[in-house]
Formats: sequence, structure tokens, C-alpha cells
Amino acid sequence: MPKPKDTFIPNTPDELTAAWVGEALLGAGEACTVEDIRVEPLGGGVGMTGQTVRVRIEGDGAPATAVAKFAASQAQTRGITESYDSYAREIRFYEGYAERVPVRTPRYLGADYDPGTHGQPGPVVVRIIESLPVRVKRWISRNTVKYLRPTKRRYALLIEDMGDAGSVYGLGEPPGDDELRAALTALAGVHASFWKSPELDQDDETFVQLVTSTPTLLSDVARTAALSVAEARYDWCGPAEREVLETATHRFPENITCANERWALVHGDSRSDNFMFSPDGEAIILDWAMVSRGHPGFDVGYLLSSCLDADRIESLGPLVEHYLGALTGLGVDFDPAELRRGVDAAYEINAVLQLLTLTVFEGQGDNTGSEMADLWLPRVAAGLTHSW
Repeated sequence: MPKPKDTFIPNTPDELTAAWVGEALLGAGEACTVEDIRVEPLGGGVGMTGQTVRVRIEGDGAPATAVAKFAASQAQTRGITESYDSYAREIRFYEGYAERVPVRTPRYLGADYDPGTHGQPGPVVVRIIESLPVRVKRWISRNTVKYLRPTKRRYALLIEDMGDAGSVYGLGEPPGDDELRAALTALAGVHASFWKSPELDQDDETFVQLVTSTPTLLSDVARTAALSVAEARYDWCGPAEREVLETATHRFPENITCANERWALVHGDSRSDNFMFSPDGEAIILDWAMVSRGHPGFDVGYLLSSCLDADRIESLGPLVEHYLGALTGLGVDFDPAELRRGVDAAYEINAVLQLLTLTVFEGQGDNTGSEMADLWLPRVAAGLTHSW
């Protein structure tokens, strides 16, 4: 692995200095001086995959506040997140792509990180893992958090503080159809801006594989270990739900191939709480740590599967049609059947991912995954059992 830079890079909120903030702002093209800073919590101060704080800035010409993002302090979370190079990946997005995306997203205010590569296994290792017996794959899944150890790389990202620019809806209280239409319009803008762009194909450093490079490993574990956990855990998981969830585990490898088809720039983590909705109806897109190139239907299905409960599932078809209309309005001719293929793939992918959260963190003292699955998995099942 490449050696860390010799220059100072703050790795935690406590290490942030006025000098570094000033240099970051200057490097991002902000003509200003920074005299002092004060760091304070932003929401909880610790996100699901990293640490996020507000920085109050005193100086000449500097923004009054900014948001600083760092890697997670929890070793297991950091190790898993680093395996996708997500911290550096978001910085590279802001450095090279954010200004060219025609939707509102936090403005880039500077960053730095140590060199290195993502921790995804190479092709030889992938073939070995994928060919392992199921019992070994299940052992790997139970010990994932043990062997995905964090590196010593440092990451620091400074972006615009969106403050009270809008409302954020978590999985517990997802946005309504009006907000979802705004979010889908924003996603269409992202996708259209880099549609079939050769530039994306040349940037393998930024655009890491979506979801996983070992789909058979995950599908086998979901089918042989997680399905029974879901059946025992959920009253809503009857024979019809069991059938569509099991089908999703069988189709997972081909769905991963679909998601990674090189159609466009995709957000990669377009669930409801990664959008902010302004009072004028605009959707602001947040958190680009999983940005990649892929099938636009992945973003669409990922978003809708995170929001539409069984009593709202009739909105699925009309909302997908709204997205297609927005994309067409931006000059992109996209086959509706191809879009549906991508949306269906996203639903089935999320079925497997939410099943896995019930088992991967078992015994690790981390309930985040199971709590998310409790909200997300029944919505996925509703979509998979719905005829649209």
C-alpha cells in the first residue's frame, strides 16, 4: 500500500485546525483567510459510515460555516467502508465531478486524503471465494467485520453547510410522493449529465464496483442463513414473501451484473435520507460515498424501495414513469423495458442486502443493520410482490 502523505491531514474532528481549513478553502478556489474555527456536532455528529461535524469559521471572505467529514471512529464500520474506498471516492467525486452535475449538491470547499486503493478482492481471489463451499461462505459472512480491518489512511472533506436548506426524511418517516418526484427528477439530471460518457470508463479509481464483487458469496449466505432469520423475525413474511425473497437470492449475481452496466453516473446510495428537500420543491442530493457508473434503474429502484410501504406501493409504476419523463425531457432516449429491468434488479438486490444485515452483524453488538432491515425489508417485499 502507498505510504501516507507527509503533509498534515486531520483524521478526526478533534484534529481539525484553522490552518488546515484555510489551506483547504484556498485549494478549492475560495479567496479567503481563516483566523479561527470552532467545531460542533452536526445532528448526532457521527454518521452511519463516518464522522460529520459543523465548523464555524472566523476570517475574511470565508464561509461562516462548513461541514467536515472524516472516516468512522468505529473500527468495524471503517473497515467495511474502506473496502469500497468510499471516503476517498467521495472526495474524488467532489474534486472532479460535482460541479458538472446539474443538480444541487453541497459545494466543495476542500479536502485531502492519503493515497491507497480500494480493498475489493482481485479477480483471482474473487474466483476462489465464489467457488467456496456454502458452509465456508457462511463462516466468512459471520467474520466479515473481523478481517476487514481499517487502514491508517487519513481522509478529510470540507463541504458547504446546507443548514436549514430543507427537510431530510429518514427511513422511519419516508418522504411523500411529491418529494419522491423531486428526488427522481434530480437523479434524472445526474444520469443525463454523464450518459454513456467515455470519461467514466476511464476512471476506474473513482468508480468502484457497485454493491459487491463477490455476489455468489452474498447470495448463498442470504439464502441459506438469512431467509430463515427473516421468517422467524417478521409476521409479514408469509409464503408469497418468502418466495420472492428466495428468488432474489438466486438472481443476485445477474442483478449485480445489471446494476454495473455502464450507462451513467449513479449515486449508488440513493435512499431517502440522502436527499434534502427545499421549501420550493427542489431535491438536494447528499452523501456521494458510493458514487459509481452503473444502470440508472439502480438509483431509481434503490430510492423507491427505501420509501414505499405496502399501502403506498401503487405509486411505484407512476413514480418510475415520472423519472422516465424527466430523463426524456433532458434528451435521453431510454427504453422503458430497460429501465424496468434496472428497477427490478435494484429491488431484488436490496432484498438480499437487507436479509444479510440480519446475519452479518449478529453477535457484534451493532443493531444498526437489523433496525434498518426492519424498516426496509418489508418495503422491498411489497415491491417484489406487486404487479406493476
